Amino acid sequence: MKPIVAITVFFSLMIPSLFLGYMNYRSAKEYIIEDVNQALAKTVLSSNPERITADTLRVFKSNLQISQLKETSYLSLCTNEPSKVSFCSDTVSFKAAHERLYIRAYPNCSKATIFSISEQTIPSALLATSVLWGVFSLIYLRRKKTAMLAAVPVREHIAAFGNLSFCASSSQFYNEKKEEIYFTSMQRSFMKMLMESEDKKVSIDDLCRKLWPGKENAKESLYTLVRRLKPIVERNTNLKIVTDKGGYYRLSLKNT
Repeated sequence: MKPIVAITVFFSLMIPSLFLGYMNYRSAKEYIIEDVNQALAKTVLSSNPERITADTLRVFKSNLQISQLKETSYLSLCTNEPSKVSFCSDTVSFKAAHERLYIRAYPNCSKATIFSISEQTIPSALLATSVLWGVFSLIYLRRKKTAMLAAVPVREHIAAFGNLSFCASSSQFYNEKKEEIYFTSMQRSFMKMLMESEDKKVSIDDLCRKLWPGKENAKESLYTLVRRLKPIVERNTNLKIVTDKGGYYRLSLKNT
């Protein structure tokens, strides 16, 4: 299994889970508003309250179909102006004596309550599956990488210096943890020449001739190559690339 497959499957499960969970959460909010609307309408029709009393609130709560709302919901007389609280019932208008009154119901419930009312079985199952898949993929890919590195025969390491080693069959360099170090093709050729030399140094002229055959003046290209290569070597190994007198590049241990 390739990493891209693991990532694709993970997000194919995670994204629908989050989307469906959010949509069901919104549906639960709409369901709550529908419930307080019908309870408020029944309360006004049955008691026609001129003010909010304990009996009025009791009648309202008895008309609620969602049990979780009975502990938190409340009623409030109001004006005909739109409410600043978006999560509330419609405004109900009724005439009491010679005055027109307006009343609203407020669910006043927490997001956790809304979430518990919403249908989250399928989203939760998808979320759990995506998490399990992610854990499985990480373990699988890590073991696969370890197995691949362990399969590299020690005898194929034709050169080793410091904690840097080079495998001839794969033409790859590895750090002390046997993790592959990424070099470009030119960087790999440069490092191979240094690693295969007896004293781990090669003259600038030889490097230019072998890396850029036929190019009259390749020293500028070599300097650019070395400048970009140095931080990669120092970041991944205990080695550094130094310039020796006489026109040589050499690999050296950092503490020397």
